[in-house]
Amino acid sequence: MNKKFLIESIWVLAFIFLLILIKSSALWFYYVPSGSMMPTVILGDRILTNKLAYGLRIPFMSKPLFNWSLPKRGEIIVFLSPKDKNTFVKRVVGLPNDVLHFQNGILFVNGVSVNETPIQKITYEHFEYIEVIEKSDEFGLPEHSILSAREAGQTFFESRRFVVPTDKLFVLGDNRDNSYDSRAFGYVDKNSIYGKMVGILFSTDRNEHFFPEFRGERFLKSIK
Repeated sequence: MNKKFLIESIWVLAFIFLLILIKSSALWFYYVPSGSMMPTVILGDRILTNKLAYGLRIPFMSKPLFNWSLPKRGEIIVFLSPKDKNTFVKRVVGLPNDVLHFQNGILFVNGVSVNETPIQKITYEHFEYIEVIEKSDEFGLPEHSILSAREAGQTFFESRRFVVPTDKLFVLGDNRDNSYDSRAFGYVDKNSIYGKMVGILFSTDRNEHFFPEFRGERFLKSIK
């Protein structure tokens, strides 16, 4: 076998292994296929995920090798759904042992309501929403925006209390009334978490365009 060919093959294999290691263990990006996290994350965003935020994963293992922390309340995580095994992006609102419920569409955690401040009305896909600033100093939920369809006559998930088990999380989409999240598929196990969203790499819009249109305002956009 040609020595030069052998050396080049080793370098190519090493490069491929390095890419697999980075994707599995450190950083990677995901395409967002829905509007369930609007207005923070929108359809067509490619988000950057820190896979070392909560533990260490290595290639070809379904669970983390080590877990060194759980997500904090308010962080946006990428995880594997406990029901259909699809990858989702949602915001953490409930930690282990928390008790959550909704009253008139407002989130309560351990009996304390989240502070909501409506700021504007927006229209998306022929539906009207209210953009709301949500925050709670009482239980450490940092300020962020959500969408509410409260004035559009939508129903709300108010018939249950959710008690978060040990090593589990309760997640919600920021598009609060149009999100498939813990209200439907249950609690997210810590071993199902891929990582923490740290920002938006870039975003494209395919709506009414033959070729995807680049959204310059979302290029390298930070999130909260």
